Amino acid sequence: MHITGKIFAFLTLCLAVAAIILTAKTLDKQNEWNRRVEKARADYEASLAKLPDVENKANQLEEEITLSRLGWGRHWNEVEVTASVNIARGLINIGIGRNDGLVQTTATGDQYPQMYAFQENADGTMSYVGEFRVTQVDVNRAALQLSRTPREGEVNNWNFNNTWRFRDALPPAKRKSVSELLLKMTTVEQRLSDRRQFLSIQQDSLAAAKTALDNRMQELNGNPEAPEGAGDEYTKGLVATMNAAEETRNAALAEVQKLRGELASLHARFEKLLSENSEMENKLSSQSKTASSATEPPGN
Repeated sequence: MHITGKIFAFLTLCLAVAAIILTAKTLDKQNEWNRRVEKARADYEASLAKLPDVENKANQLEEEITLSRLGWGRHWNEVEVTASVNIARGLINIGIGRNDGLVQTTATGDQYPQMYAFQENADGTMSYVGEFRVTQVDVNRAALQLSRTPREGEVNNWNFNNTWRFRDALPPAKRKSVSELLLKMTTVEQRLSDRRQFLSIQQDSLAAAKTALDNRMQELNGNPEAPEGAGDEYTKGLVATMNAAEETRNAALAEVQKLRGELASLHARFEKLLSENSEMENKLSSQSKTASSATEPPGN
């Protein structure tokens, strides 16, 4: 065979082997795609069967969202808020006004809505601030005041560095929850105030008792800061003064007792001398009578 024929025969053999390999891979890919198509068709049919339920659920959720939004009224997002001069009374200024639809004009005149404020927390969530009433409205500004008296330290928690959100309505259930919470907080704060007042009274009573005790102790033990010329009972104290007086009394009693002893001794000596004198007098009297009898003449 010619050399060229051998070369073509070898190339034909190589191409045949390559064709067999490529055909096998093509069949594998075709089978894989067929499986994918079958799976996609099955998933599509399953999703198609669930579509009515999903549509009903979506419609239900849309209705719930609509009902929820109806209870919340209109809203204004990213409103700039600044503190008023009378911030302690709950007065603030906001960056929306007539041009933002804040005032509703009716046949009876302008109607100012109640505004419910929310401020942004550090984590990005919103927290309820309170219910405000509109006191003054300009073109793009408005003044608001908290509808109730601010609690102690409440305005210090208002964050004016971030924008606020305002709504002109709250769902009844939310208003009820807020009212109940405010009532509980007011009750707790009143109890806390009463406890603090009671504690203050007790502390004042304790201070007064301590002062009285110190005064009594100074009366008993003496007061080094007593005025010049004050008696010993003030400078040395009642205890030292009474001890000194008692020592003086004991010394006087001892002296009296000594004098009583001496007096008793003298009295006994006096009685003894008196007795001796009486005996001597009796003896002398007897001797005198005897002598007298001896000197009388007989026959008388």
